[in-house]
Amino acid sequence: MNVCIVGAGIFGMAAALELRRRGHEVTLVERGEIPNPEASSTDVSKVIRRTMYPNEIYVELVTRAAAQWREWHQRTSRSIYFRTGKLIAVRGFGPEHEALAGWETLSRLGKDVTELTVEEVNRRFPQFAVSAEDRLFHDPWAGYLRSGQALADLAGLAREAGVEVRENAQVTAVEETGSGARVRWASESRDWDRVILAAGPWVGELLPAMKPRVRITRQQMAFFVPADPAPFERGRFPVWSILSPGNLWYGFPRLPEGFVKVAEDSKVDDAAVDVSREPTQQFLAWAREFVAERIPALAGAELVGGRSCLYTNMADMRDEEFVIDWAPGCRRVLIAGCGCGHGFKFGGAIGPVIADALEDRENHLGDLFRIGDRFEEGAA
Repeated sequence: MNVCIVGAGIFGMAAALELRRRGHEVTLVERGEIPNPEASSTDVSKVIRRTMYPNEIYVELVTRAAAQWREWHQRTSRSIYFRTGKLIAVRGFGPEHEALAGWETLSRLGKDVTELTVEEVNRRFPQFAVSAEDRLFHDPWAGYLRSGQALADLAGLAREAGVEVRENAQVTAVEETGSGARVRWASESRDWDRVILAAGPWVGELLPAMKPRVRITRQQMAFFVPADPAPFERGRFPVWSILSPGNLWYGFPRLPEGFVKVAEDSKVDDAAVDVSREPTQQFLAWAREFVAERIPALAGAELVGGRSCLYTNMADMRDEEFVIDWAPGCRRVLIAGCGCGHGFKFGGAIGPVIADALEDRENHLGDLFRIGDRFEEGAA
């Protein structure tokens, strides 16, 4: 088949690599450059973890993804995938919370995860302030991906494989035709056998039927430069999450860019696709308050700025599953998106799931992402 993929974030990029491997003619179209600084997949880092997933499907999917990320890491810049372990501190939530339910799933599956005492955390990770109020977990498997670097590297692999990559090509419309699907740019249009819409927060702009079915939130992060970087280097400082009601913080070791990234994951700030990607002063002040309380070793660090990225969520915020299925009323336009903020880590395994959906092949890993009745009111 001749396939056009609209959007060169991780879902689109992974689909392009897999479909080309299967022998399809693939064109990958990106509205900006790769990595696009306004896209959700573009950032300095994303966590790769198997914690916080009560559903075993996600554990299997991310395990497969990690194997592929290791291969891509070795084939490219060797600067995209790092294992650091992850520390999780949870307080104020019941056993149904995904952090606690996910730990139970990993324990049942026999994965190497450990519940720690306050004393053990103080000894192993003295940068953090924890107390008896916290439940504390450690998973040595976790790490992070340098997402912007990863997309740049994978674009090189795609070109080498024969994918036609078109940057700075802003698509204005995607529509199904009698025999295929049409993609329109400002001054041209082309017809394809199939189109994959992997446009992240722009999905509702290009497919109006999706606009009322998704919600976009702005998620902010802050960058701290510690006076003494040694305690925050990879190997001494893990990826981490510190979670309590209304405060869903996470972060990373000191990154190659020279700073420690601290971010907050509550999906409360509704946004449009053209919202500024600069952080607000209110958020930066909040981040300072958080590190002073929970990462006191970072409290005196220089705050050098931050950025925002956009999460594309289902309108029903209880539904945090991806959407990988034919667009409503279509059989030639496939949606691959609604990453809900946790999609990047699965890039190593999501390509085959998207390709199987396009080829109408069975894949148990993709069943969770079908639309079914999820767009019906109250379906979640």
